[in-house]
Amino acid sequence: MTRLRRLAILLLAAALPSFALHAGQEPLETLRVRVIQDLTAAVDWPTARRQAQAHAAAMGAQGAWPDVDYANRHVTLWPPRKHLERLHAIALVFGAEASGRFRDPALREVLLRGLAHWQRAYPRSANWWFNQFLAPQLLGETLLLAQAGGVGVGDLPPGLLARWAKEGGDPWAKVSTAAGANRMNLGEHWAYRGLLTGDEAVLDAGLRGLFDPLRLTDAEGLQRDLSFHQHGPQLYIGNYGYDWLALTAKWLARTRGTPFAPPAERARLARDYALETFFPAIRGEWFLYNAVGRQQASRPGDANARKTLPILRHLAQVFPGDAPAFEAIAARIRLDPAAPPPPARSRVYPCSDYALHVRPAFTFDVRANSVRTSRCEWGNDENLLGRFLSEGSTGFVARGDEYADIAPLWDWFKVPGTTAVDKGQDTAIPRGKPWGQRGTATLVGGVSDGVGALAFAYRREGATPGCFAWFALGDAVVCLGAGLSAADAGAPLVTTLEQCRRHGPIPDDALKKGLLETPAALVHGAFRYTAPKQKAALRVSLEARAKPWSRVSAAQPERAAGEVFTLWLDHGPAPTDAAYAYIVTPAASPPPDVTIVSNSPDFQSARDALGREAFVCYRTGRYRVGGAERELIAPCVGLLTEAGRLLVQPLGRTKENP
Repeated sequence: MTRLRRLAILLLAAALPSFALHAGQEPLETLRVRVIQDLTAAVDWPTARRQAQAHAAAMGAQGAWPDVDYANRHVTLWPPRKHLERLHAIALVFGAEASGRFRDPALREVLLRGLAHWQRAYPRSANWWFNQFLAPQLLGETLLLAQAGGVGVGDLPPGLLARWAKEGGDPWAKVSTAAGANRMNLGEHWAYRGLLTGDEAVLDAGLRGLFDPLRLTDAEGLQRDLSFHQHGPQLYIGNYGYDWLALTAKWLARTRGTPFAPPAERARLARDYALETFFPAIRGEWFLYNAVGRQQASRPGDANARKTLPILRHLAQVFPGDAPAFEAIAARIRLDPAAPPPPARSRVYPCSDYALHVRPAFTFDVRANSVRTSRCEWGNDENLLGRFLSEGSTGFVARGDEYADIAPLWDWFKVPGTTAVDKGQDTAIPRGKPWGQRGTATLVGGVSDGVGALAFAYRREGATPGCFAWFALGDAVVCLGAGLSAADAGAPLVTTLEQCRRHGPIPDDALKKGLLETPAALVHGAFRYTAPKQKAALRVSLEARAKPWSRVSAAQPERAAGEVFTLWLDHGPAPTDAAYAYIVTPAASPPPDVTIVSNSPDFQSARDALGREAFVCYRTGRYRVGGAERELIAPCVGLLTEAGRLLVQPLGRTKENP
């Protein structure tokens, strides 16, 4: 071992103390071997061989594929990425002993020819993400696999590694592109380059970049309430929160038991985020749409959760005591018939203006925004119509695919849970800034008992003010709105109960009328929607729709089609002090035994048969809670538990009240 290597390992071990090194093993070689083992795990080798052979046969004499536009610089659909993905598929078969074509001379020649063309063609995207993240990561894994097959650094095209080092970004640069999950993405390919070349300074910088965001922060990254932020104070459990967890779990597994591993207390943050937030925001094989931000309206299949299965494998290696929980989650994502239902949990995320209520039969979530958080963004020409996302948007999922790839088909004035003036045309939806647009509400927040109940509230000012509350009491979710107003006399103000893919029969008489007289109850799929008597008209529709994905994500060429069920309350044009109420419960359960006690701009409350009571107080005064008059100081949100415990939180978050 060189003196430089000893020094680097000692310094890294001091900075990131963990387990003792296995006797007689070189930590660098241990890490390199584990990376290859990880890249080649769970591969269907017959399929992989066929793909590699097809790519090799289609490559031209100069190392290019004729169907790839190497000069294209598109910001979202960057065609040159296909070149690196195909080289990666070839390297996978070439560099794996189990592949059946390990160290095949023909594949070696194709690999080197393709790498040489990549260096000559010098493809670049107008989106830095491809240049600094995707391309270097794919290149790093490809070169490590090639090295495992016997390709030395000296065999590589001249200038390839220098270009990688020059253009690959810096995980320690003081720029927004090196914050949170972005720093980890940069750190990964630095670690790959350090392993490939044996440059321990580069490896050290990469691993520190990978593990630096493994901490709680008020900036971009994992928040103190275990939600995740990226692009400012914006909720991103999926998408960037997925990157964070996938990279963390992968490298925790690769570095376990070596001096490169981070301290155990920091590693446990990945476990806690996974079990408390990330996987509860998945139902079946789909992320909740509120949890993935603009990714919900980005490209087909982007919100599918099957890509998270390797995370569970990696976490089980690092935390073997939790392996049964991780396997149960994997079974649910795989849609295994014998998979156990998810455990009940309720949680409010004050750092993100978000609440999540998981029951064995269904999952409910609601997302708002405030002066402390950013609205759901629409950058890179994605999520073009998403202005009303995070405006009290709700999701009710039992199967998990209720909103699967529905973005092109939605009426975007009717995002579930929201109240908006329905102007009918996509062009009438305001956009605002694509990135970092803060909310305007000052009163957003909630409280939960952690298992079976939560209360969440959002008061909105501006052109369409209102007070909105969601009380999840066991299997019943009470949704209330009060003090609703709108000045537009040319279009109705609407509150949308649901807009999802059809998953079951709908009464013909309701569809023929398109209108239900309240009080009314309607069952669709796994849910019963119950609306008490109220002034607003309850409307229902089932419509077969076919729309292009480019409607919501400009570069996407695909089309979407399906039947869309919509249920909404029509308050009419220019209402003043309007209100609404509805309750959502599992269709398989008895009708809800819930009482709406109050629904006014001063006080909103509801209680169930078990004695649980949730409330929001907007104006200081005496109100009846749990059968007794109580003096409440506004604004606050509260929950009286089944055991009689009163939980109260100020409505609104500060550093002193996180």
